[in-house]
Amino acid sequence: MNIAKVFQSGNSQAIRIPKEIHPKATEYIIKQYGDCIYLLPKDDPWALLKQVIGAFPEDIGFERDQPSWDGIPERDFFE
Repeated sequence: MNIAKVFQSGNSQAIRIPKEIHPKATEYIIKQYGDCIYLLPKDDPWALLKQVIGAFPEDIGFERDQPSWDGIPERDFFE
């Protein structure tokens, strides 16, 4: 597991990224959701989504068996 260290650099906070995760881009969009911080390449902010979508198998199972309507009584919702 790689750990990034947060430190002060003048009046700003900085994050030291381990060299095992050397970033290719020089500019990133930064987003924060709760306690999580995400860095997205400025030139291609959808890169992560594209990678994740490609990781799903073709037969992921979006189809499911629906119950039969036979035997289910009609209900009047506006009584």
